[in-house]
Amino acid sequence: MRAVGCVGTGRCHTNTCPVGVATQDPRRTRALDVGDKARRVRDYQRGTVRDAVRIMASMGVREPAALTPAHLVRRTGPGTVRSYAELYEWLEPGVLLSGPPESWAADWKSADPDGFS
Repeated sequence: MRAVGCVGTGRCHTNTCPVGVATQDPRRTRALDVGDKARRVRDYQRGTVRDAVRIMASMGVREPAALTPAHLVRRTGPGTVRSYAELYEWLEPGVLLSGPPESWAADWKSADPDGFS
């Protein structure tokens, strides 16, 4: 959103976006220079991909598919980090087709497919 010109006023839901990014008001959308915004988004995406490739290279990974939870770490306390492989249970593809793993059983039973309540 920043690459498109969002200034973060938090008024997206009011249809009064001051820069025309998040509005349906034709008068406000005139402020958008689509060609300029397209270039900005392209440049942002290129930069993101470039930086991701550099980070992966520093980890010895050649492509995103080679990343694993063990490559990612989270600070869990002062001077302490743990890999996501240690912090979370990672499921093999297709394992949920036959039902939840034992550690998920209670959450699975209380889940409601029709809402987030």
